[in-house]
Amino acid sequence: MASHPGQPSIDPENPPSQSECPTQPPTGHSDHDAANYPFYKRNACTTCRRMKSKCDMAKPACGTCSRFNRTCAYETTRKKSGPKRGYTAVFGSRLAQVEALLSAQMPSILGSQNPSAPLPGAWVDRASHPNLSSTGSFQDTMEETDPTASSTERAYTEPSVGYRIYFEDVHIYMPIIHRQRHLSALNYAPDSRPPVCLQYMIWCHAALVSEKYDTLHTAFYERARKYAEADEMKGYGGGILSLAHAQTWLLITAYEYKMMFFPRAWLSCGKACRLAIMLGLHHLDSPSPQIKQCFTPSIDWVEKEERRRVFWTTFCIDKFATIGTGWPVGINETEAMTNLPASEEAFITGESEPTVPLSDVLDGEGLSTLSPSASIAFVSCIFGRITNHLRLPQSQDDDDYSTGGFWQRHRSCDEILLHFALTMPTHLRLPIGIGDPNIIFCNIALHTAVICLHQAAIFKAEWNNITEYPIVQSRLRCSAAAHQILEVIKMVGPVNMGKVNPFVSFCLYVAARVYVQHLKLHPEDTEAHSAFQFFRSVIHTLKTTNPLAESFLFQLDVDSEGGSFQGLRLPTNNFPVEMLTPSNL
Repeated sequence: MASHPGQPSIDPENPPSQSECPTQPPTGHSDHDAANYPFYKRNACTTCRRMKSKCDMAKPACGTCSRFNRTCAYETTRKKSGPKRGYTAVFGSRLAQVEALLSAQMPSILGSQNPSAPLPGAWVDRASHPNLSSTGSFQDTMEETDPTASSTERAYTEPSVGYRIYFEDVHIYMPIIHRQRHLSALNYAPDSRPPVCLQYMIWCHAALVSEKYDTLHTAFYERARKYAEADEMKGYGGGILSLAHAQTWLLITAYEYKMMFFPRAWLSCGKACRLAIMLGLHHLDSPSPQIKQCFTPSIDWVEKEERRRVFWTTFCIDKFATIGTGWPVGINETEAMTNLPASEEAFITGESEPTVPLSDVLDGEGLSTLSPSASIAFVSCIFGRITNHLRLPQSQDDDDYSTGGFWQRHRSCDEILLHFALTMPTHLRLPIGIGDPNIIFCNIALHTAVICLHQAAIFKAEWNNITEYPIVQSRLRCSAAAHQILEVIKMVGPVNMGKVNPFVSFCLYVAARVYVQHLKLHPEDTEAHSAFQFFRSVIHTLKTTNPLAESFLFQLDVDSEGGSFQGLRLPTNNFPVEMLTPSNL
């Protein structure tokens, strides 16, 4: 091999020793020669390396060792780095043992469902979820998306069957997720995507209302709850302080109520309420600054509106759960300093729309700006007031119809209901709003609140032996409200009631119970008998996609002393069905 002038020849089979290797180009060479001159790395002596001191690498002894009279020696060969011989094989065997143990424990981790049960190919969008295997479990939830995909492909993809069913059939009565932004977020970086628990709960609700995929909702629910609880246990739990986790627990609560998991649903509802308060969703439009802020400010009006909708949906579920149990509410209406939600059109298009707080609507102001979702929030607030009205301890003057505390609260709630019924905006009335399930539910729930309020008044008047006048008046109001609910259902059609809020089954039960009480006093009334049978058939139809209706059907048969329970699937958790009835009805 030809050697460079001034450079010793190097034999590949006999490499030079450390002392023979030059460390810098000889003097007299140009910069160009220095750039092309080979550089050989020098090593510090063993003593300086052990003492971690600076070594000038002089031979035969470095300056540091000479100064301190230490033994100086240089190693001719460097020790090999990396694991010891055989370590890789041992590590591989241990890894195989861990994988075997993990595979054995997967059924208990994912619940009683078979983790290898395949999902329909169209259920999961492969473009949005490249890391979701055909078994329905995430192989790597933090896998990066394809960097070669174009920005248009990554910005939006056609939703899968699960998302399509959810936004067409479930989002109608729980409008808490912005469709376009959620589907686009599925293609973001892993740390910016929606959590896995939220995606599973979306699919869970979609499968529950789908006859074709009905067998999948249990597996989706169990996996969603496992992932949600796992997120809660990470670190100090700060990872759950996000709007997506608040949406997840809302969907979990709604599912558990529909499936009659009542103790679990009550606890999940409390968790959703507390999470909404921690995020400050109840003070989004407060004039005074918040004392504690655990959430970053919203970037635009759409994000703020989405937060409003999450809060008011939590508020509604809390009130509906309370009216069915008689237990205290989780969110006090006086703490709600967030404006009511805007219309669905404004939410989709992103056009800012002015809204008013709940307190203004209770005072009779701003009714013309009420959206269908806001009207449900208003009616749920009335349900909460009725519950608090019935829960307050009895006073000595309750038997006084004129000045008694019970009757004053009764008249206050009744005045609000009457004023809203008379001044309700045209777009919230039927049949104008018959195409919106939220408007249908608002009208039904409004009449249900009248029944709950006056049924309690009848019970109170009979208990305190008050004059017959309030009893007769309340019975007339209850009969008129039940008849209005009957007319609404006939107008809409029993088949279309499946797309209305699941708590409509409670409203139908309350209305049917009015006819039960009427038939006990007038058993020969054929019109009331046919109305009762109609309500019972509608509730029976609802139980196909809303198992919660089945518990009310059972209770209705008990109230009417019915003896036909064939084909009726009773609650499997042995939870007392009596708690579904308003405690003072």
